[in-house]
Amino acid sequence: MQMISRSRIAVLTFLLILIPEPLSAAAVGPPPEMQVLERKDLPGGLVREQLRLPGFDPDEAVPAVAIHPASGGPFPVAICLHSFRGAKENLEGWCRDLAARGIFALTIDAHLHGERSIAGIFHGDNIASLGGEYSIWVHQTSIARTVKDIPVILDALARRPDMDASRVAATGVSMGASAAMVLAWREPRVRVVASIVGAVDFWWDVTKIPPGPEQEARKASYGPRLRELVASIDPKPRFGQIPPKALFIASGSRDEYIDIESVRRFVADLEPLYGRDRDRLRLPPFPEAGHGVTEAMWKEAQEWIVRGLGKGPQGAKSR
Repeated sequence: MQMISRSRIAVLTFLLILIPEPLSAAAVGPPPEMQVLERKDLPGGLVREQLRLPGFDPDEAVPAVAIHPASGGPFPVAICLHSFRGAKENLEGWCRDLAARGIFALTIDAHLHGERSIAGIFHGDNIASLGGEYSIWVHQTSIARTVKDIPVILDALARRPDMDASRVAATGVSMGASAAMVLAWREPRVRVVASIVGAVDFWWDVTKIPPGPEQEARKASYGPRLRELVASIDPKPRFGQIPPKALFIASGSRDEYIDIESVRRFVADLEPLYGRDRDRLRLPPFPEAGHGVTEAMWKEAQEWIVRGLGKGPQGAKSR
C-alpha cells in the first residue's frame, strides 16, 4: 500500500482548515416554501387545500391537508395529529369543525404514516400494543420525527398572510395526542394543547408496566438507542416546561392502552405549577370511555381550542 508522506498529510490538513465546509442548499437558498397541489371550495364558506410542506428533513416533504375559511383572517392555527397507523385524512372532520369556527386547521401525515409510510413497516398483529423493541421504535420514532417537522411547518405557514403564527394549537388522538404533549413542552409557539386518549408518561405507555423495579428491568432489556429515543421526548420529566400553556387532557377510565392513573398523577403534579392559572389545566372525567374519541371528548376539546386561541398573547387566561 502506498504511504502518504508526513508533509502531504500536513498540506491536506492545512487545506481542510482553510477551505470552509460546503453549505447546504437550505443554508444558501431561500427558506423552503409550501406547495399548494389542489384548492377546492367546500360548503359553508370553507376551502380545502392539499399541500406539500417543508419538514425537518429537507429531502422529505410533509403531505398535508388544510381547511380554513375562504376569506378574512389572519386566522389562528390548529395542527391535528392522527393516531398510530392512521393518516391525515382521518382528521379532516376535525379540521372542518375547527375551520367552521374561524381557525386555519391543518392535518399532516406523521413520519412513517400515510403518504410517508414504508411497505411492511407495521408488520405484526400486536404492534399497536407496543412492549416489543421494534414496535416501540416505530411508534416513538414517528412521534419524534413528526414533532421535529412542526417548527419548520410553522415557519412556512407564517409566511402566509391568512395565518396568525402567534396563535397556534396542537391536538391529536392516541399517538397524535402524545405528539401534541411533546409540543406542549418543546414548541414555544404552541400555546394551546388538547390531548385526546394519549400518553403523558411514555415509559408506562411503551412498556405497559407501572413505574417500579419491573419497569426498570424492562427498560434495561432494551438497547441504548431505544432508551435514548423514548427519554428524549417523554413529557413526564419535563412537565415543568408546560405551564402556562392551556392544556386539556381527555382520557377514558376504561382505556385499555393508556393508564388513567398515570394521567391523573401527571395532572396532579402539574396543578401547583399553574398557580392562579389553574383554569388553564383541565382533565374532565370520562368514566365510560375507552381508547377512542367520544363525541363529548371532541366537543370539549374543540371548545378548549377555540377559547384558547381566541385570547391575546400566551399567558392570558383561557375562560
